[in-house]
Amino acid sequence: MDLVHLGAEQLLVLASHLTLFFVLIFILFVLQRSVFFLSTRLFDGRIIYLSAWIGTPIHELSHAFFCFLFGHKIQKIVLFNPDQRGTLGYVTHSYNNRNLWQIMGNFFIGIAPLFGGLLALYLLTYILLDNAASLFQLLNSVFSVKATGTFFSQLFVITTNFTDFIKQAYFTSPVKLLIWCYCCAAVSLHLSPSKEDLKGAWFGFFIFLLLCLSVMVMNQLLGWECFFNWKLLINSASVLYVIGIVLASLLLFILFVLKGLLSIFIRS
Repeated sequence: MDLVHLGAEQLLVLASHLTLFFVLIFILFVLQRSVFFLSTRLFDGRIIYLSAWIGTPIHELSHAFFCFLFGHKIQKIVLFNPDQRGTLGYVTHSYNNRNLWQIMGNFFIGIAPLFGGLLALYLLTYILLDNAASLFQLLNSVFSVKATGTFFSQLFVITTNFTDFIKQAYFTSPVKLLIWCYCCAAVSLHLSPSKEDLKGAWFGFFIFLLLCLSVMVMNQLLGWECFFNWKLLINSASVLYVIGIVLASLLLFILFVLKGLLSIFIRS
């Protein structure tokens, strides 16, 4: 098989594995915006500080870490300082626009909270849940087998499995579970990059895709799969996003209930 056909084949494989991953990111983004919108309608947005004091520093530290990794000069870091414009925190940085490595870094710096947030979810789960390993194994098993349906059916299955696990964990240690739910929901609500984060990131995104394809082709030609199992990385990240989606959905449901109760109280 020539390199062109091999590259096209690996591109299809990459697309199939990334589809569910990006759908999960989009769902979490919609949930995040919905929670922000409802909190603004109900409490002038100030209730979001209950999650922002945890989620925002992780968000900004993720940006700062990737700035350091790609050689950008960090000018200022504000981990958490809400202002009247709605800004919760920020990182300002500069780079050499003639340096390809630093230009590519704009993409990774922009999406850095996706990685930093996932790491935080992973650590919180292992620290606070007694049976965390079984949770990851349970959810990851859905991605490890060849899907027989659409990614929506996969999402339904892993969400159901996750919900069953939560019920069992509640009876084992309700206090730990509630702390875990709060911390993970706080992190999940601040995972998504903002529009400002993604400015100038698209060129780096295409370089990233090219690197992924190159690694995949080399895996096929030289058998490096055992050294770099990118499918396992995508599956593991997807599992963590499912955790964020379920907990963000729970918070959104609570806000809807509060909105309904407030409406009834005002009418009465």
